[in-house]
Amino acid sequence: MTNLIDLSEKTGDAGMRSQKQALEDALSEIGKRGAFESGKKLIVLALDDQDGQYSISYVQAGMKMSECVTLCEISKTIFLKEMGYIS
Repeated sequence: MTNLIDLSEKTGDAGMRSQKQALEDALSEIGKRGAFESGKKLIVLALDDQDGQYSISYVQAGMKMSECVTLCEISKTIFLKEMGYIS
């Protein structure tokens, strides 16, 4: 039997996580009491960058398109802060 180690958790590098791991974590959070109570909304963005092309897709639950845009804009600021580009 082989012991597998999740390198994304050991290194903190989300680039080493699989799509399945990310979705399983999201489902786990949804299942936690208080994390995603009724009325919460969800968007999942996906990027396929094969062959030098950027193909973006998404699925969402319970959101208007204007809310999707707003969420992405707010998230952009959070990502830039976490990357150290803005304070």
